[in-house]
Amino acid sequence: MKTKSKAENICKKNCCKKVEKKCECKDLLNHINRIEGQIKTLKKYVNEGRRCEDVAMLSTSIAKSFDSLRVRTLRNFFINEILAGIQLGAKEKKRIEDILKLYKK
Repeated sequence: MKTKSKAENICKKNCCKKVEKKCECKDLLNHINRIEGQIKTLKKYVNEGRRCEDVAMLSTSIAKSFDSLRVRTLRNFFINEILAGIQLGAKEKKRIEDILKLYKK
């Protein structure tokens, strides 16, 4: 028998309220796991005394990844909590995505 992942269990709690066709929980958890791996690598770099340039580049990458996660989470909150039950057309959905792209910059 196949064991369900934590993301699948979260989705059973209707965290996305089925507003969108797919739940973002699994993708968000994967994104967080990637950030966690980057942070472990950053610690390793510092412990090994790697060049400041290498540490700075990885730090920048982690910061951008956090920003991306923050925007994705905000998008999900907006769509699943604020707009729950409101039918959006393609034009409105594109407008929301454009606004979130501006927020990410």
